Amino acid sequence: MKYRNGKKFNRLYGRKISVKFVVLTLVFYLLAAILWYIIAAVSPYMNTVEVGREAAAAVTREAMSATAAEIARDEKDKERAFLMPSGADSFYRRLRLVEDAQKSIDFMVYDSYEEEYTTIFYTALLRAADRGVKVRILVDGKMGVLNGSLSQIGTLLQNHNNIEFYYYNGVNIADPAGLFVMMHDKVMLVDGSIAIVGGVNMGTSAFLYNFDMEVMITNSGAEGCAGAVKRYYDDMTVSSLARHIVSQNANYEVKTQYIDDFERFFAASGYAETKIDYSALGVPVNKVTYLTNGAEGNKKQPIIYKALCNLGASSKKSTFVTPYTLLENDKKKDIIAIAAKNDDFRLVTNSLYNTRNVAFADYYYSRKSYLTGDITIFEYQAENQLHAKMYTFDDRFAVIGSFNLDERSCHIDTESVVVIDSEEFTAIVNEYIDETFVKNSLQVGADNEYMPSDTVSAHEVPQNKRILYGLYRALGIVRCLI
Repeated sequence: MKYRNGKKFNRLYGRKISVKFVVLTLVFYLLAAILWYIIAAVSPYMNTVEVGREAAAAVTREAMSATAAEIARDEKDKERAFLMPSGADSFYRRLRLVEDAQKSIDFMVYDSYEEEYTTIFYTALLRAADRGVKVRILVDGKMGVLNGSLSQIGTLLQNHNNIEFYYYNGVNIADPAGLFVMMHDKVMLVDGSIAIVGGVNMGTSAFLYNFDMEVMITNSGAEGCAGAVKRYYDDMTVSSLARHIVSQNANYEVKTQYIDDFERFFAASGYAETKIDYSALGVPVNKVTYLTNGAEGNKKQPIIYKALCNLGASSKKSTFVTPYTLLENDKKKDIIAIAAKNDDFRLVTNSLYNTRNVAFADYYYSRKSYLTGDITIFEYQAENQLHAKMYTFDDRFAVIGSFNLDERSCHIDTESVVVIDSEEFTAIVNEYIDETFVKNSLQVGADNEYMPSDTVSAHEVPQNKRILYGLYRALGIVRCLI
């Protein structure tokens, strides 16, 4: 016993745990936990996901083309497409549509900015609900949360008996991979017959300080684009990632002020007394195909990307308008191969001067890889950035929606586009692209420098912006976003 209680035993079998040992152990386990979390978040996106047979069949050129019978229909029986560039008139027209709604409004958007247009628009939805219209609102659960100055209008919406309010895939630390998934759609459906699909978020700056694009599809119904939008919206709201929000904290004292502000704003817009014949808007089109990548899952089937590739590979003339490109090498090769099959392939995007998106760094510093001689690159030089997502093929097909030419839009985020088979409508889209973007762009030459122009000058890019975007690229920050 003496031996066991003596100092010799303590030296041989005992151990004094130092503070340093405890700290190092905790740091080790913390780093291990962080590493495990990163692996759990990233690993679901490392596998290759192909488009399934059924979905692939739906996005062939033939499937998205109008049949002879569809082309021969009387114009009054065809769906109509109306091009809506972002701007004040586009916003006012949207308000007029909400004011004219009789039965239902389904609205989904990625982000809502804390700005006047946002409050005005959500007040319009509140007014519609007050007169008995059934309203559903679906926003991204990370970027689209109505907080800050939007919290009071948010609680009024979430407390209304005629409004269903949903957040899609909010922050859930128990689902590491799910943290990457965003709801990126921008869609509105009114009375089951009029759909707006595009790339515009909700806010004053979204409509006035970005060059963006939407298309309104009218004269539609359950068998057309409107029906497809409704089915997708239904799928989104019952998704395991959607959460129905009901607030008990609505402050009805401020509602009168919101209504008064709306009425003054709408009266000043000139649209308060304007009556719109929606059945006469735009032009009749032969076929409209509504495409999404689906409502569920982390890494999704690249259905929309497949549709673009199919149309591009079977065309002689293609134009891709996107705020930036951020594609892995296999998809870059796809685009280069598609361009080689075309007689005229144009890529229209932002310049380093006007971009405000970190993802542009990947495009800018890998731009040379697209300069194969088959791709003509135009970079927009205006003050306000290009935010539109538009694609045209053979002067026949136009694609408009929320789909950026990047890995997030291909595989991760939810997205919506319409594919419109119509030479007349596609001519309108191409004219807009040429007059708004190409005319105000500089072409990138084979030496990866701007070609001389008599009408457009390159802006000087601040050195700190060059350094910042260089760091984004060098550190691979943009790759963490895909």
